[in-house]
Amino acid sequence: MFIFLPLGVDGAELDRLPRVSIGIAAACVLAFLATWVVPSEPLGVGNEDLGRLVEKSLEHSALEVPPVCSQRFLSAQGRALIARARAKAKENDDPNLDVAKRQEQLNARCDELIARADSSLLRRFALVPARGIAQPGWLTYMFLHLGWMHLLGNLLFFYVVGLLLEDAWGRPLFAAFYVAGGLVAGLAHFALEPSSQGVMVGASGAVAACMGAFCLRFSQRRVRVGYFVWVLRIWRGTMPVPGWLWAGLWFGNEVLNFLLWGHDTGVAVMAHIGGFAFGFAGASLMRATRLEERVVAPALAAKEGGWVADPRLTDAQAALDRGDREEARAGFTRVLADHPDQTDAMLTLGRMDLEDGKLPLGMSKVERALSIMAGRASPEAIWLALEQLGTLLPLERLRPATAWRVAQALEGEDAPPGAAPTTEALYVVAGSGSGAVAVRALIRAAELRLAQYKHPEKAGEYLARAKTLLTGDAAALGERVTALEAEVEAALERGGRRGVEPGRPAPAIDAPSLPPRIIPCRILSLSDKALGLESANGQRRTLSVTEVLAVAVGMLPIAGPPGSPPRQTVLTDLVVSWGGGNQGPMVLRINVPGLSLPQLYPGLAQREAFAKLLSDLLEYSNATALPDSTSLREGKYPRFASEAELNQQFYSTGAAAA
Repeated sequence: MFIFLPLGVDGAELDRLPRVSIGIAAACVLAFLATWVVPSEPLGVGNEDLGRLVEKSLEHSALEVPPVCSQRFLSAQGRALIARARAKAKENDDPNLDVAKRQEQLNARCDELIARADSSLLRRFALVPARGIAQPGWLTYMFLHLGWMHLLGNLLFFYVVGLLLEDAWGRPLFAAFYVAGGLVAGLAHFALEPSSQGVMVGASGAVAACMGAFCLRFSQRRVRVGYFVWVLRIWRGTMPVPGWLWAGLWFGNEVLNFLLWGHDTGVAVMAHIGGFAFGFAGASLMRATRLEERVVAPALAAKEGGWVADPRLTDAQAALDRGDREEARAGFTRVLADHPDQTDAMLTLGRMDLEDGKLPLGMSKVERALSIMAGRASPEAIWLALEQLGTLLPLERLRPATAWRVAQALEGEDAPPGAAPTTEALYVVAGSGSGAVAVRALIRAAELRLAQYKHPEKAGEYLARAKTLLTGDAAALGERVTALEAEVEAALERGGRRGVEPGRPAPAIDAPSLPPRIIPCRILSLSDKALGLESANGQRRTLSVTEVLAVAVGMLPIAGPPGSPPRQTVLTDLVVSWGGGNQGPMVLRINVPGLSLPQLYPGLAQREAFAKLLSDLLEYSNATALPDSTSLREGKYPRFASEAELNQQFYSTGAAAA
């Protein structure tokens, strides 16, 4: 005995509630209840009725089941069996039997059975090829089923392949694809025997179309297959199978069944084959035209607030998350082949090279990506990229010109809080060059150092280097270097090693900590061990829940419709570092859509789901609750006039000590 069943897709994560898939499943269940569970005879005619009809026809060799009934209710094998039985019973014919009268009775009984069958709800909405094109069954057959196993089997396969397709393609496109796949599957069955009176029902044709698309679109995803093998002994368990192999083996089995047994098996095998071929062809067309990344993904991103990334980038990141570095590298490389300036792919490949010890190769990719970002990305995105590279990136190996451009880009109007130390370090690297740009870089590094009130002697070192470069065009900057040297001396005299800018009072020893470093994120997944996150620029990261040091919640006003008062929204902060030295706390900030409450807690109202999320976060991480655990547990969240006020309340020195 061999049993293999798909159980799901390893690591599957959805960005949106799969409303279309849920609707399809619900429609199948409701239609099944109405057409199969409630009626006493779902098809209008039962096996007992047919048995009695056949039995009557065997009373005399001259009698026969009317052809219209034979074609409607009996298979080819059944008709052959009846013919053999009639031949054997010929010698027992009763000569006194009124054959004509009995045949009339058989004909009348046949007409009655046909009328009952035609009046059944299931047959009326099934696909019957003999009815031709003008019948509702073309659309309705794919929601009807013959028995519980038929329904549950189709829904299981649909669960495995349908949810990810809907998530990748969006609801309207997926709904149209599902219906189109079902129609093509029905046409394949119709073309095989257009005069058949047999009913065709079931979602398997449309599901087969989804499997064909899944085979290509999610070819490298791992389908978790449960197995039960009983040959002398029992083997059971689960195993991961690549999507292309799982779907391909299923398709091959359907083709083999058709070649061996034809179509007269009670299963619409040709519908499975036609649906799968349609789905694979549709996915191939989308890949060849790059329709998904050029049209579908941007449309979803616009609708969902910019969270949908290039699907190939998402697949490559998923491969990296599950440890398949080879597939991830191939995926990111494919993205760069079509989009040479795709910085996310470039940065990730660079990071992988650095992790593998390939420093020159990794630096070339990272440097190119940072140069591109310096010309078009926000300061926050650039700073986040540098933060994620962390110690893997030796800043001193950057070319001075690149370091200068990146440092300049980090000082935009919306520069992230706490980026000053990184910017200073970049200016120092830029100062290792020559000419006026190097001097300007060292001057700016000295200014940033003085503004941090710590170790002003470092600023003196930068200025000393700048003085050696004051030749040619750079000589005009000598006056500024001299002025800054005076500020350094004043800072050393007034504040010792801590230092202050001239004209500013020396800060107290218990001065507030540096401003927090805010990283906008959204939650992808949550368990008692790990927290999956995605930043605003599409970078994904998995944190251990123990890395969350504090959970803070605050309410802020946001503008409502014209003429109405402001509404309140909720910000949820996850503190992953309280900072230290030259850095303030690192805070992952999540707005309401970014909490992914419908995905994490389906079926719960938003308020209940949010309370559950906070409870789980605090329980799993053992983190500090801000303002306090009682307030968060009771839903009493503090209100602030602005994010700056929230930051000051939660992330001053006193708050950090909480």
